[in-house]
Amino acid sequence: MTAAIVPVGLTSSEPTPGIFMEVNFAQGPSVGSGLTRAILVLANKLAAGSATVDTEIYGPDTDTQLQTEPQMIALAGAGSEAHRMFRRMAAVTGGENGPPIYWLFVTESAGASATGTVVIATNATGNATHRLWVGDEFVDTGIFTSDTPTTIAAAIAANVNAKTHWPVTASAATGTVTLTAKQKGLRGNWIRFQAAIIAPSPIGTTTTATADAFLSGGTTADSNTTALATILPRWYYHIVSAAEDATQVGAAASQLATQSLAINGIRQRLFFGSTNTLANTITIAVGINSPLAEVTWSEKSPWTPAELAANAAVVYALEEADELNFRTNFIGYGKSAVTQPLWKVPASRAATAWPSPATIRSALNNGITPIGVDTFSKKTFIVDRFTTRSLNGSQPDSRIREAHKVTISHRVADVFGRALADAGEGMVIADDPPPGLAPPPKSITPNIAKGVLYRVLDRFAGASPPQLQKLNETKANAVVQRETDPASRIGVRCPLSTIDNFRQAAVVIDQVA
Repeated sequence: MTAAIVPVGLTSSEPTPGIFMEVNFAQGPSVGSGLTRAILVLANKLAAGSATVDTEIYGPDTDTQLQTEPQMIALAGAGSEAHRMFRRMAAVTGGENGPPIYWLFVTESAGASATGTVVIATNATGNATHRLWVGDEFVDTGIFTSDTPTTIAAAIAANVNAKTHWPVTASAATGTVTLTAKQKGLRGNWIRFQAAIIAPSPIGTTTTATADAFLSGGTTADSNTTALATILPRWYYHIVSAAEDATQVGAAASQLATQSLAINGIRQRLFFGSTNTLANTITIAVGINSPLAEVTWSEKSPWTPAELAANAAVVYALEEADELNFRTNFIGYGKSAVTQPLWKVPASRAATAWPSPATIRSALNNGITPIGVDTFSKKTFIVDRFTTRSLNGSQPDSRIREAHKVTISHRVADVFGRALADAGEGMVIADDPPPGLAPPPKSITPNIAKGVLYRVLDRFAGASPPQLQKLNETKANAVVQRETDPASRIGVRCPLSTIDNFRQAAVVIDQVA
C-alpha cells in the first residue's frame, strides 16, 4: 500500500462521516450539492432600499424574494450599485431565466460620493443638442437660440435625473451641472462621463468635459468583513464582488481557499472586475494569485468594475450550466453571432485604452482576463479566460491559469463525491477479496470505489466536448486504498488530466514559385 492519503485539515481522528474532497491545482510531474450552481453578488445598496445589510441574503426563494427589477429597486434603491449589476445580468439572462442569483448587500461606505462637473458657457446663437454620457448611456438635451448657460444646465440636470437607473444624480447652478454618484465611497470614482455639443455649425455655446473621464472625489472604502462571515458556511459557486480593491478581494479569495479544503468541502469561485490601468490591475491579480479568483479587465470601460464582473460571471454560469457538457473554451467569446447576444460589454470611448498585443500578452501572463476590442466593428470580446494564479512563489506558473481546468476539476470532484457517497451508503468497509471471490455483502471495498471513480472519469472523457484526456494514464496512476488509520476510511488520489483548449496555430507560408 502507498503512503496514507490525507487531505489538508483532515486528521485520522475526524469523527464526522462524509466524503472529504480536496482539489489541488497546479499539480503534476465536502461534496457539491448537485443543484444548479448559484450566483451570489456582494454589492452596495442605497439608504432608500429596504434590505437589511451584511446579514440577510435575498434571492428567488428567500423569505423576502428578489428576482425582478422592481423587487431590486425596492430592496436596494434605483441606480444603486446592486441595481446596476442586476440590470447587466438580466440583460444576459432575460430577467428571470438562467441560474439563480442571490444578493447580499454590503454596508455602504461612510465616505464622500464621487462627483464630476460639466460647465456650459455663452448664450446660444442657434439650435443644437447637448449630449451627456454617463457610463455607456447618454441623454440629449435640446439647445435653442438665446438659451442661457443657466437654462441649458437646468435642462441637462432634469434629463439626467429622469434616468432613475443611472448611478448619478445631477444638480445645476449658473451654468454648471454637477454629477454626484448615488453610492458613496471609492467605487464611485470608476463612473465615467463625457459631454459634447452636436450642431451643424457653431452656436457660440460651449461645454466642458469633452474628454471621457472618471468621476473623482469619492472617499473611504466599504468593508465586506461581516458579509463574508454571513456566507462562510453557505455554498454559492459563483461569488461576484462589486469591490475590486486588494483588501476586500483578497479577503474573499482567502476565505474561498479555506472553505475549499476537504474538511470544509465548499468549492467556490470569485469574480471581480477592473477598469484600472494594466499596471495597477496586475498588482491586484498577482497579490491574489489564486486559481479560484478571476479578474475581468477593460481599461477605462464605460462600465464599472462591478458591472464587468456581473456580466462575466453570469455568462460563465449560463455556459457551464450543464454538469457534464459545458463550454470550456471562452477564447474570442463575443466575436461570433452565437456569443454576441450574451456578451454585452461596450468598448471604451477612448480608443487609446483599447489593449494592444503587448498589453494583452502582459495581462495574460499575470493572471488577468483581458477584454479585447475589434478595431473595425468596435465590438469587445474575451481574449481568453484566465485565473489569477500566475506564480508559484516568485516563479511564473501557467499550469492552472486557464479557468476551464478549475471548472472541470470541481465538476469531477462533485460528481465522484456524490457517486461514492451513494455507493457507500449503509455499507461496511472491507478489504478487496482475493481474485475470483465476491466482496462481503453490503460492503464497499477499494476496488468498488475504484470502479465508481472509473465510471465518473469515463463520463467526463465522453462528454461533448470531452472534458478529460489521457484517460488510460489517469486510471493507471489513480490510487484507491483502504487506510490503516483510520481503518474506516478509503483514500483516493487521482491525477486528473483536463483537456486543453485550442489556443494557437503556427503557420508559415513560403512562396517558392
